[in-house]
Amino acid sequence: MRRRPSHWTEACGVRDPLLNEALKRLAGEAATRLSTLVASGDQIPFDVSEQPGPDSLFHSYVPLTAQYVYEREGELRALPAFEQAREAVEMAGVAAPYLEEHGEPVPAVGGERAARMLVTFIAQLWDGCAEFSLDHARLQSALAVLDAEVCDIDEADVLVAPLVGLQMSLARLMLPRAIQVVRADTFEAPIEAMRSEGMGREAWQPQFLAIAEQDGGPESGEAALRQLQDLISVMRMFKRGGIALGPYAFAPTGEGRWRRIATGAAGVRAGGYRLNAEEAEQLADFASTLEALPDPHGSLAWAVNRFELGCERETALRGLSDHLLALRAVLNGQGPVGASLPMRAAALIANESVDRIGASERVEKALELELAVMSGAEPAGSTGLALWVEDSLRSVLREATLGELGEDLGTAAEETLIAAGLDAGDAAIVGATSEWETPETTGEVEVTVAQPYEDREAEIRQHDDQETRILEPIPVADEIRITATPWLDEIEIEEDAGTLEWPAGGSGVEHRERIDTPRVRHLFPVPEDADWEVRELNYDHYRHAG
Repeated sequence: MRRRPSHWTEACGVRDPLLNEALKRLAGEAATRLSTLVASGDQIPFDVSEQPGPDSLFHSYVPLTAQYVYEREGELRALPAFEQAREAVEMAGVAAPYLEEHGEPVPAVGGERAARMLVTFIAQLWDGCAEFSLDHARLQSALAVLDAEVCDIDEADVLVAPLVGLQMSLARLMLPRAIQVVRADTFEAPIEAMRSEGMGREAWQPQFLAIAEQDGGPESGEAALRQLQDLISVMRMFKRGGIALGPYAFAPTGEGRWRRIATGAAGVRAGGYRLNAEEAEQLADFASTLEALPDPHGSLAWAVNRFELGCERETALRGLSDHLLALRAVLNGQGPVGASLPMRAAALIANESVDRIGASERVEKALELELAVMSGAEPAGSTGLALWVEDSLRSVLREATLGELGEDLGTAAEETLIAAGLDAGDAAIVGATSEWETPETTGEVEVTVAQPYEDREAEIRQHDDQETRILEPIPVADEIRITATPWLDEIEIEEDAGTLEWPAGGSGVEHRERIDTPRVRHLFPVPEDADWEVRELNYDHYRHAG
């Protein structure tokens, strides 16, 4: 955005023709009535003030015309044009902002607000004048000031907010959505936005402003304010530091006047936020990437919000609970491994400076530190650990908002643990679930392809001619047969220890059923003499009833 000239908002005028005409008529009648009072002997009070200059011995008389008008409020209310002007002001809804701008009390009743605004307007119209002549240029200027003071913020071109804590080497930084960060001396801004009090800087250090353009549509002021708040979120996600919006944002309304709107910004951490040229470029790239992605939702959006609350605390230790809550929000739950919160967090935090085991231990210490802080303690080294948690969470949320970890961070963490366990042979991770358990086999494994069913049918009947067939075998074209070395061959039995009894009455491995016989036939042996007869039982109910 180019720097605007000082007259860039002078095109404004009172947009309500009815209000414009009513105020002009009231001003004409007031000029006549007040001039008559002065001519009849009323005295305009005055004050004595010294002329400018340290060595001046002369004094000047300053008419207190506004005070005189306030004292004659009853005369103004009696004018014929007053009631019509009051109705026009009430319909336009401009009384409250005008009175606030001039530091006047705002009555609760709409009609009284409008009447009070008219008296204030007439008083300001002739303030400092020795007479009540109606000057056309003076009246037009007063109407323009009124328009600027009651102008809707949504109609402004831009919204400007001072940035607390920011210092950078560049004079201007362009960001997505037409947002700019500029040094205050390169932009025409209100004096209030240039003050150093509460801005986290020394008076001789430059002030930086965040500027969001508005489209002039309904609620464009609120939309621009949200864009400025999103800028702070992106900056906090990018790197550590104390950064925030100032308490007020400002919208130009014309005639060199600015309307202010509260930003709702909370406190900012001490230490400031510094960007060199390289970091500023990286910040712009990071913001552009985020702009092209969908906004976070669900637990991730909640975690980002909680992360920002922690960054607004006065120290990292005060924000520790917020940051641990953010970790819990995105990493709690059930997964394939069922790992604990420290293990899950460590899977995403581990890097070149700290391995997975070290990161897990630090998260566990942070959880213990949180309990200690709750009890009012502040152990040694706690600030450094709290800062490490904040930086680690920042890294995780940054990757998550960029879409690098998927939608479920808990699952992403456990998949990382599984992969790390497989690479390192970590049985504590890989063996934590039956899904990953594989049976151990010893000895030689033989894999053969069985003969087709038609070729072995006769052999099956010859082997099982003494058995009653219960189930027919399922025909298969080919079958994979896997046999292993019998496990009893690996057991050493002493000669006097007796023999092992088979739990199912088997006689030995050599008599075990072959794999190419029906799988359940041997479970139902039929004796040779199976001609059983069971006599029918007759039960005499009458005989046994007595």
